[in-house]
Amino acid sequence: MKISVVIPAYNSRAGLELCLLTLAHTQLPAQHSFEVVVIDDGSDDGTAAMLASYPAPYELSWETLPRTPSSGRSAARNAGIHRASGDLVLMVDADQVVTPRLLAEHARYHELSTALVVIGRRDELAPGPLDRDLLARRFTQQALPPVRTPDSREAVYEHFSANLNNLAGRWHHLYSCNASVRREHLLSVGGFDESFRGWGFEDTELGYRLHQHGLAFAYNPAALVYHQHEQQVTARMFAEWRRNLRRFAVKHGNAPEIVAQSVLGRPEITWEHGMQRFEYAARALAGRLPQPLTYQLLEAGDATAAAALTRLPNLAAAGNLVVIDDSTGADLAGAVQCLPTPHELLYFSRPCARQRTRILALSYGGNT
Repeated sequence: MKISVVIPAYNSRAGLELCLLTLAHTQLPAQHSFEVVVIDDGSDDGTAAMLASYPAPYELSWETLPRTPSSGRSAARNAGIHRASGDLVLMVDADQVVTPRLLAEHARYHELSTALVVIGRRDELAPGPLDRDLLARRFTQQALPPVRTPDSREAVYEHFSANLNNLAGRWHHLYSCNASVRREHLLSVGGFDESFRGWGFEDTELGYRLHQHGLAFAYNPAALVYHQHEQQVTARMFAEWRRNLRRFAVKHGNAPEIVAQSVLGRPEITWEHGMQRFEYAARALAGRLPQPLTYQLLEAGDATAAAALTRLPNLAAAGNLVVIDDSTGADLAGAVQCLPTPHELLYFSRPCARQRTRILALSYGGNT
């Protein structure tokens, strides 16, 4: 499988150079290869000059687009998708630090299914310098500031389970800073909608169309990137986000699940609680009302993961299932998320004692 890493960039020369530097440490099995495609979206900070002279130890191509009123991340990403030659498109932002196993972890999940959206984890680094000289030699956490903010979606998965495909609003979790889809599917749905300009919702709207197209969704926390700086949402960004939310609703005919996501923009509640409310609303609209349910329980550790994988399809087909995966490498995560079932299928990886107690007494789902 060939992977095309598509990176849009606008006036982010320093961050992009660091992103390209960390991609040099990519660890990929021999059956896979990769290219990096950068779309310079009309930058005036010397991005094009840096790209022209960058000594990449991998296949790197780039293109500079003229800056126009229609410029934006959607158009830049579409240009990258059309320029890409890989079977799989991995979307990364220019201000990300890429971990060595990122590409391999995305490819590993796509080997489980050909109709899948894979979403990776993004943690945000604390302010502070990054040691470029050390990162040029090898990837090490010692070269990075500590993590300031873990991926906010983790709190949602802890509440509902880390089987992304079991979430009614799964498409809302597509963050284009770390997500992959086979190129054929991106082309089939028409790529990003370029009418979404400014900040927010162009990736969510793509996720909705991929969901309607029949693709499953899976979250792989081992597919990890670091945001080089903690993101601060400004008043301008929030106004753009609200505008794109309205555009989203108009485009999709005010479908109930689309209208329900307006709860996310309410300033009196946190993003985490907004996402929980949105998920409950989306489930209700799909007929998944909270009620006592009976679950089977499947537990696995390093020694029993292989046997659990063998039992998993039959158990999931038979009824509602809770999977507690205590294996070191979260061995069951991909298989669970790629498994179609009409029943509830919850997945938790290495829960602590407190989490385990809560999992076994979930209010939505009853007792095991």
